[in-house]
Amino acid sequence: MIYVALNKFENTVIHVDAPGMYTTIQDIGRVGYQQYGMPVAGPMDSESYLLGQALVGNVEPVGALECTVLPPTLTVKGTCIVAFTGADMQPTINNVVVPRYIPFVCYEGDIISGGFSQCGVRMYIAFSGGIDVPEINGSVSTHTKAKIGGLEGRQLKAGDEFGIKPFTPKDIHVCEYGGEGHNLFNTILYNRGGRYCHEPLRVVLGDQARHFTEKGIKTFGSKLYTLTMQCDRMGFRFDGPIIEHVDSADIISDGAVFGSIQVPSDGNPIVLMADRQTTGGYTKIGTIITADLPRLSQLPVGDGIHFDIVTINEAQDIYRTYMKQLQEWLQLAQEQSIYVFKVRNNI
Repeated sequence: MIYVALNKFENTVIHVDAPGMYTTIQDIGRVGYQQYGMPVAGPMDSESYLLGQALVGNVEPVGALECTVLPPTLTVKGTCIVAFTGADMQPTINNVVVPRYIPFVCYEGDIISGGFSQCGVRMYIAFSGGIDVPEINGSVSTHTKAKIGGLEGRQLKAGDEFGIKPFTPKDIHVCEYGGEGHNLFNTILYNRGGRYCHEPLRVVLGDQARHFTEKGIKTFGSKLYTLTMQCDRMGFRFDGPIIEHVDSADIISDGAVFGSIQVPSDGNPIVLMADRQTTGGYTKIGTIITADLPRLSQLPVGDGIHFDIVTINEAQDIYRTYMKQLQEWLQLAQEQSIYVFKVRNNI
């Protein structure tokens, strides 16, 4: 390991050679605009996204790439620090597989890529300084259905280019990486994306639970539900035993939050995700707790899950414990950010 003072990174551009399966630019999302009908968007797995920001030394959450199942292939024009978090897509720099949850410095001409996910569904690529695209309502997050944010409100395509904001690194230690990934990963952070995603999703029942029969609620809280192909950043539709309504599945539209579980007339649950609509007119049996949403975002199509009903007090206790743990992880990631690796034989 050697001490290196890297100069300020300026005028760095990322060229998209291949877009991957579904890659969008996301930051923390458009908070405070739902009352105007503006969706929040933002990362599906906020935990992995935030850890990536901390690992590359970003103090504030800024634009990063959210990759789905297969990551893009990118050419770096300039110098930047990157980190890969979330699902295990075997990320590579110059065809060398590198570990997630470790920051790497990339130089002019370096190629960032990867393969199909081995564990989990969504991987995040964070850049020091963040992706430089126009903000809309204080956010660069892409919402493809509304066609706003990111690059023209769409997923990446081959030939795209986007800039990276100027970034002045702290005094950091740079070390050559020669493929010894098993010796590098941080056991506290490593491989979180996709792990434990099959454990029960804890749910707090809401006021609209009165629209379901006792049998329906018991079915919901005890049976296996399978994620169907009808899933995207807006919502996850599950298939399983029918959740029985007292009467109709329709209500006067009201607010929708990340994790709300709508149950339309067919009796199968739909969990609203990052790109959810601002209001919805189907009965909502409950809401998945904040601590379990990152795990849900990494659930593969065709896999099953159970819903575990918890009380509000239990959910609040879990939330406090989770947020304390998350802050400890983020602090650890910030401390990690001064130890940066470069792939051997880099320019």
